[in-house]
Amino acid sequence: MNDELVLDAGDFGPDRMIRPPARPMYQQIFDYLMAKPDPVKVPSGTGIGREGVAATAVCIRWGSYFAVLADRSKPMWSEVASPETSRISDDEMARINIEASAALAHWVDVFSADWQLYGQLVNRAVVYLPMPKKTSKPERGLAFVPLAVPEMAKQLVEATDAERLALARADASHHPSRVFANALVNVAWRNGPIENIHAGLAAAYPIDRCRVTAAEERELVRFTSNRMAAGMDACLLLRSERQRFERSWPEQVLPYRLASFLLITPTGWTLTETSRDVRLMR
Repeated sequence: MNDELVLDAGDFGPDRMIRPPARPMYQQIFDYLMAKPDPVKVPSGTGIGREGVAATAVCIRWGSYFAVLADRSKPMWSEVASPETSRISDDEMARINIEASAALAHWVDVFSADWQLYGQLVNRAVVYLPMPKKTSKPERGLAFVPLAVPEMAKQLVEATDAERLALARADASHHPSRVFANALVNVAWRNGPIENIHAGLAAAYPIDRCRVTAAEERELVRFTSNRMAAGMDACLLLRSERQRFERSWPEQVLPYRLASFLLITPTGWTLTETSRDVRLMR
């Protein structure tokens, strides 16, 4: 439990429109962690295991609109037992994806710019943010990681037609961290068990009910944390390469803008928004 962390998720108007807060939820989480002291004792588990949990906690569980849907202080929605009922609307899913990606882009920038601060934030996130799991194991065999290897990246780039490559290169040049974050959120979050909660039909989506069971949250956190850990492993490979003055960050993330056929690059995801309005059906 954490009784001191209070998040502003936005305003819920009479038109059933939820407008994002002035300060994005993930920024509120960063503010909270920056103000906390370092834990007296380093949390258990491997470093990369903690990184997977921390990224999931900061970017998704607490730093996105998902925190509203999994709020344990609310009564559980009766429809959680129905496999045919959708419990996350398309607007809500879009907001989660956007916020999670914006948060992860910022997280990756901290990782790249200040290794010491990043390590402190990882440990603080694991200790201070409630999570059903406090460590993770990088998922092996994930197609996401080989794209960080220069030879694999080169093959993908060379196999892409010139027009598409030019567009992708422009995106990677202007928004490199967001390109990487979109791909990792897609792999670690969107293409996972969350779809079982999102899929289906619903007449309405209640804002005053918890829509995710504790068991579902545990599975979501396990899946996402393991894949986030693998993604941060890839991030370390890329960071080490840049320290050798080889490929630039935009060149390194370019393959992650080209890998839709591997179910890595998402389609139509924004590179600039940090949140989005949600309209709930009546």
